[in-house]
Amino acid sequence: MDLTALLTTPLITTESLFALAVDVGLLILLVWFVILLLMIREFRQFARDVVHGPQSGSSPTMDGQTYELCQESVENALNYTTENNDTLNDLIIIQKALEAQVSQIKAASQISLTADEQESIDDLNQQLSKSHQLIRKLKGDLDRSMEGLRKAKNKLDKQSDTVDSLRQEKEQLEKQFEQLEKEYMQVSESGGFNKMEKEYHQERQQLLNIIENYKKKISEQPEGGAGPSNEELEAIQQQLHHVTKEKEFVEKKYLDLLEESEKKAEEKKDQ
Repeated sequence: MDLTALLTTPLITTESLFALAVDVGLLILLVWFVILLLMIREFRQFARDVVHGPQSGSSPTMDGQTYELCQESVENALNYTTENNDTLNDLIIIQKALEAQVSQIKAASQISLTADEQESIDDLNQQLSKSHQLIRKLKGDLDRSMEGLRKAKNKLDKQSDTVDSLRQEKEQLEKQFEQLEKEYMQVSESGGFNKMEKEYHQERQQLLNIIENYKKKISEQPEGGAGPSNEELEAIQQQLHHVTKEKEFVEKKYLDLLEESEKKAEEKKDQ
């Protein structure tokens, strides 16, 4: 080969440079795909944990600090996902531009293409097609991740309202229990239950004695004689019935207060 012809012949043709540029572009796209795929997987896992709860057996409730941290993480993830969505849109534009340029080169040099060049262009088209499918898949995953993050954000907002209402209800129950506990302590310290128990037994015994006396007098009275009427006996029995009901009510309230006090003591011991 002539030396002049050798020197004037370019070592790398324009098509080779363009193919190299396309390969570099595809490599950059691949790196972006890997990074985005990892981020999407993390976002989807985080959204799944927030929406459905963690897989571990931990308590479903969260304190204020944990809630704020989760809310901040979801906000950051949504913002970051939006930025990645914009990046994917840019990649789609670049992808279409590369496909158009390769098609133009193929159309312009179709007559003078060698077998190796044709194979190289076909391989480029195949790689571009695969990368285009990967971009569309990543975009679909990213859209699903954004939807999951929005659901997680909504659930966090609802959980915040639920936590506030539960906190208020808990405070009200604690106040009611404290009031009942004070009443129980006052009655216990003054011996009120023992006193009421004794008074009940005394009153009940008195009423039973009165009834027995009336029965005895009725049996001793001759027929047609004056004696306590059935109305009087019925009134006394009714009074005895009321006393029994009052005693049962007092006992029930005492047992309720005692049970609440024991539960409160166990909760304090667990804490």
